[in-house]
Parts: sequence; C-alpha cells; structure tokens
Amino acid sequence: MKKIGYLGPPGTFSELAARFYLDRLKKGGNYEEADAVCLSSFADILAAVESGELEEGLLPFENSTEGSINIILDLLAHRFKEVKIKEEAIIPVVHQLLARQWFSTDEIEVVVSHPQALAQCRGFIEQYLYRAQKKEVISTAEAARLVSLQQEPWAAIGTSLVAETFNLVVITGNVNDYPENATRFVIIAMQDSKPVPGCKTSLILSVNDRPGALSDILIEFAKRQINLTHIESRPTKSRLGDYLFFIDFEGHREDSHVRNALSCIKDYTISMRILGSYPAHSAAKERENS
Repeated sequence: MKKIGYLGPPGTFSELAARFYLDRLKKGGNYEEADAVCLSSFADILAAVESGELEEGLLPFENSTEGSINIILDLLAHRFKEVKIKEEAIIPVVHQLLARQWFSTDEIEVVVSHPQALAQCRGFIEQYLYRAQKKEVISTAEAARLVSLQQEPWAAIGTSLVAETFNLVVITGNVNDYPENATRFVIIAMQDSKPVPGCKTSLILSVNDRPGALSDILIEFAKRQINLTHIESRPTKSRLGDYLFFIDFEGHREDSHVRNALSCIKDYTISMRILGSYPAHSAAKERENS
C-alpha cells in the first residue's frame, strides 16, 4: 500500500490537503490503494520519504496571505537534498472560530491557534477578540484539543473538520481576513513528474556576488518567453548578506527552451539545483475534470 505522509495531528489543513490529493488521484484515474499517515514534523516527513518509508509526503509551501513557509524552504535547501517536487495542490483555507459551547466573541478570554492561522485572522481578532489573550500552539488541531478541555471561555481557530473531531461548536464561520485565502501544498517524492502539458519547474540557486548577477539570470528566462511564477530569497546561513533564490517558472526541465535556459544560467550561478518539474495545480485540475 502506498503511504503518503502529512503533518499531524488529524484535523488540520494538512489532513484536508491529503484527502484532496487522494481524491484527485482517484478522479484522474491514477489511483492506487494509499494510506495517509500523519507525522509529527516536516523533517520527519522528508526523512521518511528519503529513507523509502513513505512513497510521498505532503508539505505546505506557500500561503496567499502570509507568503512562503520558510521552514520548508530551509529544510529543502539545507537538509534534504535528494527529494523532488512531483506535484502541487492549492487548497482553499477557511478558518472557523470554535469553542466547547456557544459564547459571544466579547466573552472569549483566550484565542488559541497555530501562528499562521492567527496571522491569517489578524483583522477579525483585532476587531472582535481584542480583549482576548492570543496563545500560539503547534497546530490548529492542538488548539482545538486544548479548547475542548477548558471550562473557561476559550476559543480555537481551526477547520470544521477539527470541530467535529473534538465536538466543538462553530461560534463564527469564515473568520479569515481574505476570502480567497489559500495554501499551496507540494507533494514530494524521490522522483519528479514526466512532461505533460501545463508543467512548472522549481529551482534553488545561488549567484555570484556582483552587480547584475540576478538580473542576468532573469534575462535568460525573459529571452525565451519563460514566465516566472514565484521568486523568493532565503539566507544561505553561512555569511550575512549571502542568499539562496527559490524560483518557480512555467515549463518542464525537459522542454528544449527550458533546457537551453538552464544551461545558460549555470554560467551565472555558484550552485543550482532543480527541485522538480511537475504539473501545475490548474493543469492537474483540468485533467481531473476531463
């Protein structure tokens, strides 16, 4: 049985993403019997994929309101250099305000959630829960668990799934500040995907410390009409002022114009690693519905 790892405990957006991914595989005709396994850390998921204990792992990569998940970028750049991105899935994020029983928002004394969830609901909290103490925990599921044990008027921010798990009521629905809030998850494995229409490629690279070094790289993409979809910098962790660049662009590494661009880019880099080529979410969704 195929094993796919996600960050536990159950009830988080990672579990929702894992369910979505399995359902997409089934609808796309690529389904094989699979088991979604929750692990306690992102590093555990990556290590299990590298060791072969898991065939695939599901990791949150980028949120539409809070940006990239830096711990994932750092793990891929510095610790787990063999894994590849083989697919992506974009999951809508809808936060709910949950409690053991119904309370009005001005009665809530403590609001608990994962730091990302609290950040994505900052406006709601400032307007309606300004008297409440904010408490950060490791997951929205852990927040729900803590609230389920409290007799005091505590509330958690989490999913409707976790509300069912811990028998909580929804005080207020859709409390995230931006209605289009979504998280991009990546599916990692030891091999990326074969070329299909609508692929993306992800790179990590470092550039020479000279004026225009990054510009030279971007020009090589522009000359070939390759559309960049994401660019992000992270410290190399070796010297202050040194950075790695994470770049996503349209096209598969085996496409001739992409191969040509990557060959030219090497002349401007200290190091370059292809994280993977894989179907973009929109392309995978089209194939699912066809």
